[in-house]
Amino acid sequence: MGCRNCKATNLIRQKLGRCRQCMIQLTVLSLCSWGAWFYFYLPTPRMVESITLLFAASSFSLLLLAHFVVALALRMKKKNRQQQTAP
Repeated sequence: MGCRNCKATNLIRQKLGRCRQCMIQLTVLSLCSWGAWFYFYLPTPRMVESITLLFAASSFSLLLLAHFVVALALRMKKKNRQQQTAP
């Protein structure tokens, strides 16, 4: 799951925080999985299905968080470079 640019790149450092399509997909997956867990499994958190959905929702959310952190770092780095080159 991902765009053509992400599939063409093998290094994870070149993928994180750069692809909007991947971040949008992760946002939708995260929201859907957390919504499904709250709707279906909130009263029964010890069922196998509930734990599996919690694991998936947490994984999507953590990967999305990693994308946001790297995107923010890249933006800050780019901004610093522009300020240093400007007279």
